[in-house]
Amino acid sequence: MKQKRSYKRTERVGQQLHEVIAGLLLTDADDPRLQMVQVTGVEMSPDLRYAKVYYIMLDGEEPEEGVGAALERFAGYAQRVIGDQLRLQYVPRLTFVFDEAVMRGRAMDELLAKLPES
Repeated sequence: MKQKRSYKRTERVGQQLHEVIAGLLLTDADDPRLQMVQVTGVEMSPDLRYAKVYYIMLDGEEPEEGVGAALERFAGYAQRVIGDQLRLQYVPRLTFVFDEAVMRGRAMDELLAKLPES
């Protein structure tokens, strides 16, 4: 009998992309605006051709102007490195998306901290 895998291929590939992209941002990103970017997750399309890369700013603020454009330029470089490092049939097209869920979570934490204890 065939054993079920504990998680899908899309999740495994997403995790590999997360590690590669996060490492590249730390070591190879030459744009100073990218020094404060941290990858929070990667969501893969079912056919593994597209990847949404979610990120936050380490200072906890909204990204400043120009960070999105810098990430778009970085995406091309990251795709070339991914093609070299990972054995995939297709190199996924990367799209960077600001992770607003983290910002909402921080705002909720601040609101809860302001509530009086009873």
